[in-house]
Amino acid sequence: GLIKIGEALQINTSLQILDVSHNRISDDGAAAISECLKKNNTLQELSISKNEITSNGLIKIGEALQINTSLQTLDVSHNRISDDGVIKFSECLKKNNTLQELNICKNEITSIGLGKIGGA
Repeated sequence: GLIKIGEALQINTSLQILDVSHNRISDDGAAAISECLKKNNTLQELSISKNEITSNGLIKIGEALQINTSLQTLDVSHNRISDDGVIKFSECLKKNNTLQELNICKNEITSIGLGKIGGA
């Protein structure tokens, strides 16, 4: 399911908002989405909240955002992301100029992780 959506998004030229929240896509789904983000230049908003994504999935998304030039809003709230993932993700964000809004609430992030993301 999500792999097919990811493949379609790689050649998408019109879809600007995608919400796949509440679908249990886990890290595999986040990896599929990250591949599409590397090639897609029209998607502006992505919500992948409540999907059992861990730090590994967030890192994959972060790696894609180093290349992506269109995504402005990302919602990864209500997942299983920890400080380690947020710290590595924040390093990726230093190479991204387009992301303007990030929702990371209701994860397993402490003030250490929040401090790193705030400095990105």
